Amino acid sequence: MTAHQSGSVHDGYHLFRHSRPVGDLATVHKLDAARGAAVGVLPYAVPAEQAVLGALMVRNALYDELGGMLRPEHFYVPLHAAAFAALEHLINVRGVEANPISIEGQLRETTFGKQGGLLPHLKSMFENAGFAGDIKSVAEVIQTTYLQRQLMGLGDGVKREAEKAPTFEAVGAIIASVGDELFRLSGTGTANTERTARESLREMLDQAERAMQAGGLTGVSTGFMDVDKLLGGLQRSDFVVLGARPSMGKTSLLLNIAHHAAKRMMDGEQDGAAVGVFSLEMSRVQLMQRMVAGAANLNSQQIMNGQLSNKNFESMTQVMGGMAELPLIIDDAAGLTIQQIHSRARQMKRKHNIGLLIVDYLQLIRSPTLRGEQNRTQEVTEISQGLKQIARELDVPVLVASQLSRNLESRENKRPLLNDLRESGAIEQDADVVAFLYREDFYLARQLGAGTEEVTGNDQERRKVMELKERLEKAKGITELIIAKNRKGPVDTVRLLFRAETTTFQSFAGGAHV
Repeated sequence: MTAHQSGSVHDGYHLFRHSRPVGDLATVHKLDAARGAAVGVLPYAVPAEQAVLGALMVRNALYDELGGMLRPEHFYVPLHAAAFAALEHLINVRGVEANPISIEGQLRETTFGKQGGLLPHLKSMFENAGFAGDIKSVAEVIQTTYLQRQLMGLGDGVKREAEKAPTFEAVGAIIASVGDELFRLSGTGTANTERTARESLREMLDQAERAMQAGGLTGVSTGFMDVDKLLGGLQRSDFVVLGARPSMGKTSLLLNIAHHAAKRMMDGEQDGAAVGVFSLEMSRVQLMQRMVAGAANLNSQQIMNGQLSNKNFESMTQVMGGMAELPLIIDDAAGLTIQQIHSRARQMKRKHNIGLLIVDYLQLIRSPTLRGEQNRTQEVTEISQGLKQIARELDVPVLVASQLSRNLESRENKRPLLNDLRESGAIEQDADVVAFLYREDFYLARQLGAGTEEVTGNDQERRKVMELKERLEKAKGITELIIAKNRKGPVDTVRLLFRAETTTFQSFAGGAHV
């Protein structure tokens, strides 16, 4: 087994502790001149360091999978520490590809760059990075040896200080210092999330000031006044679920919100946001057709079928010109796992500073760890928790569409309830806001069925059909957005108006959405 292969964490530890480094070990020593101790005195895992660096140079996207668990000081070889720091700078600060040439350029004026042999060593790691395993398990090997070195150094330091400690107070100070250091080491690879009361109050005050300036909005505006009034906008770090049966308009509402938030951002308004969209069902072209149709007040089917008049085509191209600069990023890869969404969302946050993430829809997300119908509830639990984690980690609202159980179709009152969420337990528990779409006209039209233009049957049946038609005419387009759960405020129902020809929603009062 070569240095770039890996198994479990423990297998990886033994493998990378004892396998040979990539390339010429003499080069490693030469480039490691800054280290005083000889290789072998302290625990180390040079092949693991090379495997991780090589894999990251081949696929920069793997950096996001690490989730901040590695820092430059975790690497034993100073060159590798410098290379990792350069890689982070290239990806996070400059936003360019990190490869052997760009890393060598970043380090050219350092001691490593001036010694010679840097680029061949980087290329050797790159070319030998046939790494297809779990990069986190190999990163844990690097973490483990780092912690071992830190503990060994701490032990030696404690021994020296204890021998010189003349008083009880001096020994107590050593013990306190050791406790602080052990606590620091226990947090290796995790973000510092603790805040003082002063810091927390400052954040709260900033939020209150933003709300006053934005007329009560503390989050991202949805574009619907009554919804924003009820929720205060879509709040940072919130996991928001929009549930409905098929054909109720889930995707349309998500796109309306995405367009509005991105346009507000482009116009410089603080309640707008750059928007990332994961579309697991529809292609990005289909999404843009819907969005353009709504913005240009055109029939989306006519756009798709090429049935536009010259005048409408001109209107469409004008709208497209204005939409081209929207801070809207669409990823339409199908069959993504929750881990892949997490990784790609981190990239969106880093590259585009998204302030809102939309996923359409939850039941199409896969979990690589669980399979089979009997594990579906566990799978949805993992996915739901993963979406909440993304919201917390990126500090953005995550708005996710969710299918509802078909059981509600058997009820006379088909307005959704919380227990209609498919595999509802985990979703309901994790979500900060749960909203449902309900359109009575959909069910009335289905009840009428096809071919009702010619009313047949007895007088009672004809009257029933006529009543249904009257109800349908009155209910046409009227949509209930039912806020069934709101962790930070009241629950209520907001009315919207759905325009089927443009697949857009408007405020029920008649105001345009955007």
